[in-house]
Amino acid sequence: MNLFMKTIVSLIMISCLGCVIDRVPKSSDKVAICHKGKTIHVDDSAVKAHLKHGDYIGYCK
Repeated sequence: MNLFMKTIVSLIMISCLGCVIDRVPKSSDKVAICHKGKTIHVDDSAVKAHLKHGDYIGYCK
């Protein structure tokens, strides 16, 4: 993950306060995203696009 994405993810983690943020599996570079009410796991390169259209990092509640 590049510095820009690490910064974005860090800011989201700070602002989330209570969201469950995780990578699954632990050895993977996949990020859990709540997409249209369903948790999906995407590559780091797809995180920015998902955040732009309203998804958020973490598991859906």
